[in-house]
Amino acid sequence: MKHSGDGSSQELEGKSYSVVTLGCAKNQVDSEGIELLLEDAGARRSESDDADVVIVNTCGFIDAAKQESINTILELAQAKKPGQRLIAAGCLTERYGSELAAEIHELDGVWGARNWGSAPEIVAQSLATSWEPRQPGSSLDLLEMAPTGPLDLAMPRRQAQGPSAYVKISDGCNQRCAFCAIPSMKGRLISKPTDLIIREVRELVDQGVQECVLISQDSTNYGHDLGLGREGLPELLARITDAVPTLPWLRVMYAYPARLTERLFTEMRDRPQICRYLDLPLQHTHDDVLRRMRRPHKPTSELIEWMRSIVPDITLRTTFIMGFPGETEEEFEHLRDSVATLSFDRVGAFTYSDEESTPAYELGNKVKAREKARRKRMLMETARDASHRRLESLVGQELDVLVEGRGSLSGRPTLVGRSRRDAPEVDGLVFIEGGAEIGSIVRARVERALDYDLVASPTPVPS
Repeated sequence: MKHSGDGSSQELEGKSYSVVTLGCAKNQVDSEGIELLLEDAGARRSESDDADVVIVNTCGFIDAAKQESINTILELAQAKKPGQRLIAAGCLTERYGSELAAEIHELDGVWGARNWGSAPEIVAQSLATSWEPRQPGSSLDLLEMAPTGPLDLAMPRRQAQGPSAYVKISDGCNQRCAFCAIPSMKGRLISKPTDLIIREVRELVDQGVQECVLISQDSTNYGHDLGLGREGLPELLARITDAVPTLPWLRVMYAYPARLTERLFTEMRDRPQICRYLDLPLQHTHDDVLRRMRRPHKPTSELIEWMRSIVPDITLRTTFIMGFPGETEEEFEHLRDSVATLSFDRVGAFTYSDEESTPAYELGNKVKAREKARRKRMLMETARDASHRRLESLVGQELDVLVEGRGSLSGRPTLVGRSRRDAPEVDGLVFIEGGAEIGSIVRARVERALDYDLVASPTPVPS
């Protein structure tokens, strides 16, 4: 059954939808686009138990994410009401759409990760089809509605959800890391045109957003397909800050280490709007492991020294994979020593997941699950101690803090925010003991350091 793309607005008028989002920030942006398109076509948002159609935007990155996606679909299938449509979308369906359709007979549609811009047509076609319970083993015609095609990048408009917002600058990835299935789900990198990105940022700032976070599968490769060469990302940063001077903070996530350029760091150093922060997923620090991972690299210590020589106060976040096939105890200890000595500000870790269709899937000498978990635990203990030392060095200093909400510390009510050193959702917090307006950026003095967070008090504004 093919979707025609005609009449979706009329067919969705008065219908209700619910989008359940799993996985990363990039999925959050895609879901926002799906919702806006459905609303423009006449549908209205509702809770999952009341909606005419429920869309699950899945994640298929690693085993834990896949299992969460499957569990969520099964829970919604169990609660499904007669006549309600249930559609699985996103990354997991890009890899395992046929299997999901065959195994979960409550599904009324399966929709890949690469064409969320077709949401109104797909949902309208689903609702226009006469509904009856599908029996196990029966076919699912709706699989044909959304064949894999080019990525949809243009947002209909942006809608602020708070003082911070993600802006997706590209999708897909040209790298061929041995452990990663993203290219098989997303395809090759496609960059969003710079003018569209600037439009999104301006729309968000006009609604009061204080921080825009640039995200993609590989931010440092931005613009390669647009003919911008290796300087696409720094050129984008320069154009955003020139075009939207009222944006207070601009942050970069998901930078691929082999494509860093000096201009990226000089722009970061010289333009106050750009946070002196970089999310740099290194995955490992031992040369032999990186070689098996198919990660082009220079020695990690040299890379860090070079970055800090240009931006001495840069905040560095990284992530590492524990138990990649063949990882020896010596290679792990090398990684652990690196975390202890190279002054990473933020460290995340996850255990290696054997992903079908990746080169690493075929490698022998797999590390046992219990050993991977032990290494992850030990690495994070080292990272916690390193984080505490780094944060203690900030006591007595003043930081700009974006106030995001209310919380508590040791039973006492506080405000909660983040400094320029902290990305949303993945990094630490700043607990502010004093008054400030939510959504504002305030100057605060650091009073004490916790393992991952800071406690601060607002600096009085001179009268």
